[in-house]
Amino acid sequence: MKSFGLLLAALVLAPCLWAATAVVEDDGMLTVDGKRVFVLGLYENPKDDAKLAEAAAAGFNLVHAPADAEAVKRLWDKGLYAWANTGYAIDFSGDLAKGKEALGKMVADLAALPGFLVWEVPDEALWNAWYSATQWRRGAEPRQQRELIDALTDAALKEKLNAMRSEAEAAYATAQPEIGEQIADAIWRELGKEPPQPDLNLSNAPERAAKLGEGMVAGYAHLKEIDPAHPIWMNHAPRNSIEQLAFFNRAADIVGCDIYPVPQGKVGHSDLSDTTMASVGGYTRRMMEAAPGKPAWMVLQGFGWADLNETAGAQERESMRKPKPEESRFMAYDAIVNGARGILYWGTAYIGEDTSFWQELCALIAELKDLQPVLSAPDAALDVKVTLAETWGSLDRGISVLPKQAGDGVHLIVVNEWLDPLRYTLSGLDSLNGKQYKDSTTGLTATVENGTLTLPIRGYGVHVLQPAG
Repeated sequence: MKSFGLLLAALVLAPCLWAATAVVEDDGMLTVDGKRVFVLGLYENPKDDAKLAEAAAAGFNLVHAPADAEAVKRLWDKGLYAWANTGYAIDFSGDLAKGKEALGKMVADLAALPGFLVWEVPDEALWNAWYSATQWRRGAEPRQQRELIDALTDAALKEKLNAMRSEAEAAYATAQPEIGEQIADAIWRELGKEPPQPDLNLSNAPERAAKLGEGMVAGYAHLKEIDPAHPIWMNHAPRNSIEQLAFFNRAADIVGCDIYPVPQGKVGHSDLSDTTMASVGGYTRRMMEAAPGKPAWMVLQGFGWADLNETAGAQERESMRKPKPEESRFMAYDAIVNGARGILYWGTAYIGEDTSFWQELCALIAELKDLQPVLSAPDAALDVKVTLAETWGSLDRGISVLPKQAGDGVHLIVVNEWLDPLRYTLSGLDSLNGKQYKDSTTGLTATVENGTLTLPIRGYGVHVLQPAG
């Protein structure tokens, strides 16, 4: 009994023996306790246990949780792993002692739990260094100043300040923010007030971003030192240059961005030249370019833009609608075929009583869950080339292919990033001669002959070609 008591005490005092260990493999796939896992994540942490159980049954395997042990344990009870956000505690550019204390507490509370998997740093931190200044200098500040100017009874002063306000906007519009900010500060003083946020400027955004980036690199190094068992993930906005992204990506093991392009032409979430659903693949490639050797996890659209507006009427809800099932499916596979090692969904917390959309999303996740052995498998060592039958389109996008080596079989995931139907031929498949492939969704089949395979595919279509028989 004494030896059993000592063993029990040892287990209680060393809970890290039970902690999950997550390792990023050389090919970017996450290995959890020795098993390769393609991440299917959910930002929403449903308060309703029934909805949480639905998420787990569908195949979600990673859910956001507050930095709270009980919240992580609740997810683990449903068979779900958790990730938590460090907040700006990981920014060591300010109060170093306070940052270390906060990270230390989070590690002590969460790192030893079997359900805890990944740390996330502040969401869109790089973009917010710019966006916060944009919101103030181009949004809230002009509104506040105009309200005060409109209330003036001195007509001459009103005319003068309105002219200054126009000069400020002209300076911003011609890439001279420092002039616009100086004029705006002068307007405040003319109104008898000191500028409310004189240091929150577009002109000093590069300086502020650089300070934040270096602070996060230092915090990242400390967190890796005190908790080497869990990777650190950084999610960006779909913005900023490759150089800016790369500067920040030093502070993460996994990178990615959120991209919500549906409906096309109605939203400006992508500022690439490609604003179609295929921008999902474009941003996936962009994230990988900005973090060579690191995996990309992409955050996809789990809502309609109108859902973010509580007062939206029927017309706006139709115009700014949720993705249709085939659109959600395309975006998921477009991320995957372009190299994403995980996809996560944001926005389902805002869809309200629209259970049909939630069920459609769960159906997609269930499809991806069934494909886990393929999605988490290594990429096949095939140099697949694509040629297209002649068509009427400009074709600045086309077919993307990802071959996966699952066991003894090669699987081919094919995505048509063009809006019109295409007929594609895959070549470089000589080792697969005689193999028949089938896409279970469309029922299409094809046999590899002379190292090639040819099939038609609809616009924004997806083929998951698996060995038949």
